[in-house]
Amino acid sequence: MRITISILLIAVVGFLEAGCDQTIQSDYQEQIVVGAFLYAGAPIDSIVLHRTTPLSSYYDDTDYAVTGAQVTVTVDGVAHTLKPLAEKGRYYLPASELIVQGGKTYNLSIVAPNLQSGGVHNISATTTVPMPIHLSGLIDSIHGQTFTLDTNNLSNFAFLVTATTTDASDSRFILSVTALDTSFGRVHQGNLNADSSTFTRYSQQQTGPAVALTPNLIRWYGPNLMTIYAIDTNWWDYQRQVAGGGGDYQPSLNHIVGAMGVFASGARDTVSVFIKPKQ
Repeated sequence: MRITISILLIAVVGFLEAGCDQTIQSDYQEQIVVGAFLYAGAPIDSIVLHRTTPLSSYYDDTDYAVTGAQVTVTVDGVAHTLKPLAEKGRYYLPASELIVQGGKTYNLSIVAPNLQSGGVHNISATTTVPMPIHLSGLIDSIHGQTFTLDTNNLSNFAFLVTATTTDASDSRFILSVTALDTSFGRVHQGNLNADSSTFTRYSQQQTGPAVALTPNLIRWYGPNLMTIYAIDTNWWDYQRQVAGGGGDYQPSLNHIVGAMGVFASGARDTVSVFIKPKQ
């Protein structure tokens, strides 16, 4: 799910920089933007660090990526030091060292160079990973299979999924639909976004157990991957800021000390479907 991670992290950087622009009154003050999503049953494959962009400066991913940071994730009292990826500003842990587990609390610690002051940024955050998802109803009958839909009337596509975490302690969810092969063309009935490069659509955050999968999430014919996420408080508050285009950075919803951004976690399950037009 690197597509999902990448798109969300781009959104984080974009809306937080916009929010930073709104709050700067005079001199630029360097801040770090963190983008990190942990998934139950997966390794920590990318914690992304950037510096905010000064007003009037052009944002470039490479120029403002944070290198030379010490990034540590601690769980069960054991500290794991992340390694830098080849792409600047990205840090990871090998799967052989750590797999994220539902129900556990992960503490993030970052010491990053402050290029403006010559000192360092000390950053911390915490997330408790939701337990694995249990799906029932229609999703159960198509889970792990290819499902062909007639899109002549997409309104018939809408249905409710019953989703709960296995310990029933968390009922916050989002969904995404990712087009896996766009050569089959666009679903014109759902073409509300002129940007044809949009491959993944996200729902608004929803409170379970009934989670609605609606036709506006379907943008492409052909194979699609539907993903249901049970999300933690950090992710829920992040969604509150980016929903509908975002840009509304609210410090009270920021769960990172010493920086801005998101350090969140979720459990996820996927279903593959095949969308086809009526012949």
